[in-house]
Amino acid sequence: MGFPNAYLQSNGQRNNQLQIFEQDRKTYERQQAEKAQMLNDAVQANNDIRYDLPSNINNPEVTEYKKSFIKLQRMLNGAEPANLKQAVFAVEDAYFGGKLNYSTFNGKIQRLIEIARMKATEDGYNWKDPLVRNVMLFRVLADKLTIKVPGKEGTITSYPMQYDFEDFMGEKDYTNMFVCKLLSSKTGQCHSLPLLYLILCEETGTQANLVFAPSHSYIKFKDIKGNWHNIELTNGHIVSDAYILGSGFIKAEALKNRIYMEPLDKKQTIAHCLNDLGLEYSHQFGYDKFISQCADTALKYHPTNLSARMSKANYQTARFEYVVNQVGRPHPDSLKTQYPKVYQLLQERNLTYQYIDRSGYQEMPKEAYQAWLRSIDKEKEKQKHRPKMIEYLTPIK
Repeated sequence: MGFPNAYLQSNGQRNNQLQIFEQDRKTYERQQAEKAQMLNDAVQANNDIRYDLPSNINNPEVTEYKKSFIKLQRMLNGAEPANLKQAVFAVEDAYFGGKLNYSTFNGKIQRLIEIARMKATEDGYNWKDPLVRNVMLFRVLADKLTIKVPGKEGTITSYPMQYDFEDFMGEKDYTNMFVCKLLSSKTGQCHSLPLLYLILCEETGTQANLVFAPSHSYIKFKDIKGNWHNIELTNGHIVSDAYILGSGFIKAEALKNRIYMEPLDKKQTIAHCLNDLGLEYSHQFGYDKFISQCADTALKYHPTNLSARMSKANYQTARFEYVVNQVGRPHPDSLKTQYPKVYQLLQERNLTYQYIDRSGYQEMPKEAYQAWLRSIDKEKEKQKHRPKMIEYLTPIK
């Protein structure tokens, strides 16, 4: 019986096949060696990657920041009493390297409280009434008050706080955002004015809450009937919820997720101050892990704090950019296979941005921002020609 034709091969054919097999084997071995070398190179490259931003935390100039972080953290975890006045001072004092004078800071606060109390008494109102305190503390910030000095013929005049039109975002001087600057210059904005009002309330046992709106913060307080009222300290008026919603940038999702128009309690407000500490740090020293530490701790006690969430996103972006530049900024697909730890940083950052988007955050368009600036200019002209007036119910005598 013969063999099938397919198996009838000459010696020359068999030799050719052996040569082809040998060439394929060598090619395969070379490719495997190249892959092994690439893997070794990738492993070595991954070992050489610095995954954390350069830190300034051991810089002696940031010592006060570490102290302030610990103080606010202790307030949040209950290790010491939550005190907004001390928290705000600690945050601002860190920026000045521990050189602020607490006695001066506190003295100016107590002076405002005394003026409000004296004016209430002079006008025949009961200072022990919480609503009277809410209104009079508002008036000491928003009105020009003239008070007769008890037992003397003279008077003292307290002038209202004004909106800082020159540098309301602290771009020229970051300290223009501070309460200590507001106390000294009587000019502030929607960051410092509500904080000062809350400090005055805290010092007098008066209830009020910090509230956020897009790129803005204001005050809510309840009257004796349990009705909420909105204090807008940037223009010195009591405003309605409709006025706040009228900005057009508060989406239904934002209200549902409680990132806007939701009263904060004291711990949540101090958590926000902790994020402020991280923002100040980044302004002075750039981004490193301390910013993430501040933002993460703030979010632990106030998970819906949009400012802290954005601080975290900005830190994650800075960290990813720093790391991916070390490996030559490859395509994400290559990043996923060759540098999985770097790819994970990208995923973490994207998840934070997705959370912000789902929360209902809406960035204010350039045109709307310019329109808001024009409205600020109009208010500035009004302030030049007349003092602010309060349009509110007469306090109970």
